[in-house]
Amino acid sequence: MATPAVEPLELFCRRHGVTGPFELQPIRAGRNSQVSLLHNRDGRWVLKHYYQPPGGDRRDRLGVEYGFLEFLKQAGVTGVPVPLGMDRASNLALYSYLPGRRPEVIHSWHISQAAGFILQINRSRATPQAALLPPASDACLGWQAHLDLTESRIARLLSVDPGTGVAREAHDFVTSRLSPLWQKVQIELAARPGRAPLQPEDRILSPSDFGFHNTLEHEARLSFVDFEYAGWDDPAKLICDFMCQPELPITGAQGAQFMRELLQGLPGSEEVEQRVQALLPVHRLKWCCILLNEFRMEDRKRREHAGLASDGLLATQLGKAKWYFDKHLAAWS
Repeated sequence: MATPAVEPLELFCRRHGVTGPFELQPIRAGRNSQVSLLHNRDGRWVLKHYYQPPGGDRRDRLGVEYGFLEFLKQAGVTGVPVPLGMDRASNLALYSYLPGRRPEVIHSWHISQAAGFILQINRSRATPQAALLPPASDACLGWQAHLDLTESRIARLLSVDPGTGVAREAHDFVTSRLSPLWQKVQIELAARPGRAPLQPEDRILSPSDFGFHNTLEHEARLSFVDFEYAGWDDPAKLICDFMCQPELPITGAQGAQFMRELLQGLPGSEEVEQRVQALLPVHRLKWCCILLNEFRMEDRKRREHAGLASDGLLATQLGKAKWYFDKHLAAWS
């Protein structure tokens, strides 16, 4: 993977209090950005080089993550990286280092800490600073937005040239399994009454890409990382995504625990729970589509920028998507 030139990198670090000589060690923890450990005799830091394609996806990953972490710092939220400096010209940001590693087995206390973290960052959601934060990436601020999100994911996959080999197999999977189930889910949801619009006071601040794949465990405490998609969103979407995450999945009982503990501290808990129950298959389908992102060239380039090997990537992702469908969606077919 390409890394920033050494001289501009040293100048950037020096401006923000890190002087050389230092060593740069790829962490390869991200799927969209290059994440590296920067260290010398004085300490350790995290350097992040954000992906910015020449066209297409124009999400401001650097600005969103850095701004959200600045807000959390001002709000006194702990267990997250402290922003130390950024440079838009080079798409670089420097953060404090957090010790720990991704948990391997999820326990009930992990779930409680995750729910507590969301409640912690929302204690300041009524402040003027919070009002300046943008909507989360792919935010669902109304019922229809949940459906539109999955519809667009399936449509994008169907628009990819099927080609041959594994690409053809993936296209057949989308047309024969995902698309028919999506049509069925839409028909069932269209008949559902009481789909009131989401009021501004019912929104929450969400990390968006929230799950244990973006945590670090150290001495029985969790830290939380990766806020590139953070902002205002529907709490039902946060809960559904937390339940649906395929990278480090949770059980149904753990998902129920997370929802119960989270909703104890949020308004409109009954309405949120009803939305989760109705919209869970919508987001299961969305996550099955996300597992096939690499079949789109733009997404594949982003993964390669982050340092993920491309050899066998398509076949691996198709296998994951098929497994996910069989485990979570076949019963709805």
